[in-house]
Amino acid sequence: MDKKTFFRHYPLRKADSNKFDNGRVFIVGGSYGMAGACILNIIGARSVGASYIEVLLPESIYPIVASNEITAVYHPDDLSNKGFPEAFKKADSVAFGSGMTNHSLKEEYLRYVLKNAKVPVTVDAEGLHILSDNDGLYKLNRKMILTPHLGEFSLLTGLSIDDIKKNKEEIAVNFAKEKKVTLVLKGPSTLIVSGRGKVTVNDSGNEALARAGSGDVLTGMIAGLCALYEDPYRAAVDAVWLHGHLADEAIRTRSKEVFDLTLYPEFADKFFKER
Repeated sequence: MDKKTFFRHYPLRKADSNKFDNGRVFIVGGSYGMAGACILNIIGARSVGASYIEVLLPESIYPIVASNEITAVYHPDDLSNKGFPEAFKKADSVAFGSGMTNHSLKEEYLRYVLKNAKVPVTVDAEGLHILSDNDGLYKLNRKMILTPHLGEFSLLTGLSIDDIKKNKEEIAVNFAKEKKVTLVLKGPSTLIVSGRGKVTVNDSGNEALARAGSGDVLTGMIAGLCALYEDPYRAAVDAVWLHGHLADEAIRTRSKEVFDLTLYPEFADKFFKER
């Protein structure tokens, strides 16, 4: 994968387009004490050029998130389970789960999202924990993209991390085919596997990304490209590569030890400007 290949897939922005034409992403995320994950989702979606981002989040973290990311449209939720906003049905892509550890309605909301979304749904973090205990949820949606690290994949499969490491690719392929999902198994040389068993091994990225929040940025990037691409698998492959490539470029002038994930839109801006 390289820049030239990426831009063969990435759509050109039309001169007469409007804000709804270039990727409408709907994020369901965050909970009390976990506002940062939601912010990083938005940063990720912005970094791939998604032009309209909406966020359903608890009222308790709304002031924190909105004061950090002013361009998103917010739907503060009092957690009374009064239903999703109408805007949810207009999204091109959905992201679910980042930072939802303390969310009181997380299982009900995931069930609603999977049942009602007609677009790709990127499931991360707490969403993966819910899936590990509710195997029937896989049947509700056939456009899921799961983004586990090895620990979360261990929960999803019931296998130990050591056993997964011994035969990671075969286990990942069998899982993706059985569950009919796109799987992004994160780590060094991240594996992206389609529901039909096609495998891409990512070749970008470095240890600067081994930090809390990196996966939240990636979730936003995947959801952003899913809103722009026809093929969710292609979107996942390109998002994973770009996530790593931007980090590779950034460490030319920045340290791996103090690597600021909030600068991803700045890194991406340079990348797209050089198109």
